[in-house]
Amino acid sequence: MHSALGLIRERGAVPSTKEIAEASGVAEGTIFRAFDTKDELIDEVIAMTMCPAPLIRQLHGVDADLPLRDRLVAMVTILQQRFAEIFDLMVGLRLSAPPAAAMTGHHGCTPEGGHVPDDVAGEQQRCSVRSRHTDRDQSRALETVTSIIEPDADLLTCSPSELARYLRLLTFSGSHRLIAEGDPLTPESIVDIVLSGVLDPQPAARRRAAGIRTSRAAGIRTSGATSTGAARTRKAD
Repeated sequence: MHSALGLIRERGAVPSTKEIAEASGVAEGTIFRAFDTKDELIDEVIAMTMCPAPLIRQLHGVDADLPLRDRLVAMVTILQQRFAEIFDLMVGLRLSAPPAAAMTGHHGCTPEGGHVPDDVAGEQQRCSVRSRHTDRDQSRALETVTSIIEPDADLLTCSPSELARYLRLLTFSGSHRLIAEGDPLTPESIVDIVLSGVLDPQPAARRRAAGIRTSRAAGIRTSGATSTGAARTRKAD
């Protein structure tokens, strides 16, 4: 499945089962011992990619002892990689939305497969990629992102949940190849742009202690142009 996903992302199209087998280092017939049809394999790839379990596991792995800016860069890097993977898959499969039939869990959702089963409250032992759990999964991801921010809530002029939302929105749009006009924002740029707009401008010493640079020191890249928001931040600094 990982080989199939890699080929879809690389080529922007669905590969043949022969190509998938070659990339996996197995005989083509081996694929059909695991899946009855090619469509079933692709459905499994979609479900694996949409599975929220690895995202939440990776977010929980962000080092809580890092300064705020470094924690956010690590978090945005994880979000950006997930968004890019989903974007590439949907472009390659010409999807406008994930097909409901594919959102029913997947065979690889085990700790050994790199996925963590969703066993919250013991309700199930597989990932919750079913459409009826979408809102819950998004809520869990947002809660995890918010928890990464909360230790430094007193440095902000907005709530940790609001900052989490701003970061996710900018990461989503800044990671999409078409929206970003082929020049996706870096995690560092995303974090610095957002932080420069929500940090209290007064306690500069506390910001430095948190590992947060000013816009001028950070060298924010905005695709060759200085945004009005960045200009306001430099003036405030």
